[in-house]
Amino acid sequence: MKKIFSILILLTQFGHLHAEAGDLIDFNHQTTMTVEDINIILWFAGFDPVADYSISAYDIHYESHSVSGTVDTLSGLVIIPHSSTEAFPILTYQHGTVILDSQAPSITGISADNLEIFLISLITAPSGFITVIPDYTGIGDPDKYHPYIIANSHTQALVNMIRGVKQLSIELEGNDEFQFNDQLFLAGYSDGGYATLASQKGIQIDYSDELSVTASFPMAGPYDLSGTMVDYFFSEPEYTQPYYVPYVLTSHLWYYQGLDVDFAEYFEPFWADTLPSLFDGTHSGSEINELMPENPLDILLDDVLEEFENDEGHFFRQSLEENTLLDWVPESPTYFYHGMGDDIVPYQNAQIAYDTFVANGAPDVWLTLYPEELGGHSDVALTCILAGYTVILEYQRISPKGDMNSDGIITSEDVNLLRESILIENDVTEFQWWAGDLDWDATHSIFDLLGASDLTEE
Repeated sequence: MKKIFSILILLTQFGHLHAEAGDLIDFNHQTTMTVEDINIILWFAGFDPVADYSISAYDIHYESHSVSGTVDTLSGLVIIPHSSTEAFPILTYQHGTVILDSQAPSITGISADNLEIFLISLITAPSGFITVIPDYTGIGDPDKYHPYIIANSHTQALVNMIRGVKQLSIELEGNDEFQFNDQLFLAGYSDGGYATLASQKGIQIDYSDELSVTASFPMAGPYDLSGTMVDYFFSEPEYTQPYYVPYVLTSHLWYYQGLDVDFAEYFEPFWADTLPSLFDGTHSGSEINELMPENPLDILLDDVLEEFENDEGHFFRQSLEENTLLDWVPESPTYFYHGMGDDIVPYQNAQIAYDTFVANGAPDVWLTLYPEELGGHSDVALTCILAGYTVILEYQRISPKGDMNSDGIITSEDVNLLRESILIENDVTEFQWWAGDLDWDATHSIFDLLGASDLTEE
């Protein structure tokens, strides 16, 4: 009966039966893990055993938007806590830089082949979060490139995956049946930190009638592309990961000028011929690093490099400016984390973002900077992630039946919302329908109201 109502909700929301952005295409069960299994793994990995729920992991395919506005199929990984009587927050985790298709979260799943996803999955979902991990556009698909550090592509991938996961809740049955509540958390590190802030911005501006971010946790991301990052590029630092530079430049060319763009207009002949094959999803960052010159900007033609450095109207300047994330004011609580010794993404990205947002009146923005002695970009990743997750837990609300307002408890406010649903027949979300149906008969009735009244904590 839940499925019947949910389908009606989705038909109202999406309007059509033909495939469109957000539609779930298919799903595949990867693994199920018990609380005991999870806690043993965490203990051996050096973490406190914190699992409260057994979990299942699925890879999914869903529809999204391509750069041309057409419908495109993307993929991702979702990890679901098991409970038939509770609704959980959705926590999206945006992963760091990936260049190999084989490292897509939907492909590696919860395995030691991808330690970032392995750790995130086994800490968040067993603690009561529906953990959603997009692959991003192009990652895991040999026929597509990944638009690296492009804001809109991240928003589209994330929003439409959330829609697909909500449709998945209709499809699954038995132990894997799950229900989401109205909380939504965004978190990510490095490229994922950028994707987190970009998606938060995109949701607030373009999808606020559908989604509301409870809190956001961007970590070590290059938010100030046109300022801090351009200055860093031209300072000729010791690049520990020089392949990042052509990854950005080629992605921006393909995204804005099309796949038939002539690289010979921008890059030295060897690089114009070589770059397209290097970024085809089969070559690792270390492979590309071995080929790169000491200064990665030397792959550009001399006149292009000079224009890039001195002309504010140059294509690369314009594309980086368009994807800089400082021209808005976050309305949701936003927590920045960054290491001051970051040797890939300077911490000034977070400092400038924080200062700009506060100066423009953002109500709830925080910045945590870790001292240089804790190490570089990779060294402080776990510290940032665990610190952010501790704060997420302070916000978390797991909703029992009757919790109509998704605050984790049943009060007179929930009873009043349920009464309005019965008497006025006002619109309710899919979560609110689930929460108000205490007797599991697919309706809101006086019997549900009596049941909710008996459970109130006031």
